[in-house]
Amino acid sequence: MLHHLHTVYRPTSPQEAQARLQERGAYPLYGGGAYLLRLPLSVRRQVEAVVDLSALTPSHWQLSAQRLEVGSAVTAAQGRSISADVAAVINAELPRTLQNTLTLGDLLMECSPDSLIIAMLYGIGARVITAAHDEDTAIDMPYWCALSLEERRRLAILGAIVSDYDPNWRFAPYKISRTPSDAPIVGAVGFAFHGEPDPGAYAIVVGVLERPVRYYEGIASTRSDYKGSAAYRTAMARIAYEESVRRARQLAHNS
Repeated sequence: MLHHLHTVYRPTSPQEAQARLQERGAYPLYGGGAYLLRLPLSVRRQVEAVVDLSALTPSHWQLSAQRLEVGSAVTAAQGRSISADVAAVINAELPRTLQNTLTLGDLLMECSPDSLIIAMLYGIGARVITAAHDEDTAIDMPYWCALSLEERRRLAILGAIVSDYDPNWRFAPYKISRTPSDAPIVGAVGFAFHGEPDPGAYAIVVGVLERPVRYYEGIASTRSDYKGSAAYRTAMARIAYEESVRRARQLAHNS
C-alpha cells in the first residue's frame, strides 16, 4: 500500500509532467502503475504524489523501415506481438498475469538487474525517450541502467526507440532459476545474425553484475546472496552465455 500518497497530478503536457516529477516524493504513473506496488517498502513510504501520464504516453508500438517505437504505456502482453523473439524473452521472465499489468514504463522504472527484458532492450540498442530527451538525445540503455531510482523517477518516460531494428538479428533467452517460473538467478539473451550466425554473435547477461552487461571472457560476478555465490554466478554466466547464443544461432540458421 502507498500509505503516504495524498496527491494525484494529471498533467496536460509532457513538460508539465516533467516539472511535477521534480517535486519531492512524486513518482510517475504508467498504465496502472504496477511498479509502485513492487517497490521496496522503504521506497513506497516515500511516495507522496503520483503523476498520471496515461493521457500523454503512447499505448501502442510500431515497426517501419527497421525503426521500432514502443510507447511507455504498452503492456508486456502487447509487446509479445512485436516478434516471436520478443515474445520468447517476455514469456521467459513474466507470467501472463504480470504481462497484462506491467508496462514498458513500469519495467524501465524498475530496471531490475535480473531482467531479461531489460537485457533484450540493451542488446537491440534501445534508447529511452523522455519529456526531457527527444530522439536526438534519447538515453542509451547502458546509461539508463546506471541511473538510480531517484534519477529515473524524475524523468517522464514517453517510450523507447530502436533506430535500426534489423529482423536479420535473431535473439533468444536462457535463464538459470530455482523453478521455470522464477526470476533468473543468472540469465542471458543471446544474439546472432541470419545468414552469418557465428561471427559477431554475443549475449547480454544478467545476475552477474549490478546491471546487465555484454558477456566477455573472464567476467567475474560481484554479486553474492542466498540465491548464489559470486563463484556460482560466474560459472553460470558462461553457461547462460553459451546456451543463449547457441539458441540464437539456431534461430538465425533456420530463418
